Amino acid sequence: MKIHIDIKDDITIGLAMTCVKQVIDDGKVSTDTKGNKYYCWATMFNTDEGKIVVSTRPYRKSDCFVVYKYKSCYL
Repeated sequence: MKIHIDIKDDITIGLAMTCVKQVIDDGKVSTDTKGNKYYCWATMFNTDEGKIVVSTRPYRKSDCFVVYKYKSCYL
């Protein structure tokens, strides 16, 4: 499996890889009738670096995950 990981907010590479691996290992993968794979929209992890979110982004050549720190917003 070839994937692309876009890491934001100075998250360590090791933590980002661990979170993405967990998303994949937890079976957050589905396949449509044409064989296209889709991942969950977003998964949040409570870590030593704070709340980390793994989301997906369409990318033509491989599966793409975006890893960033959760920032709450109050209106």
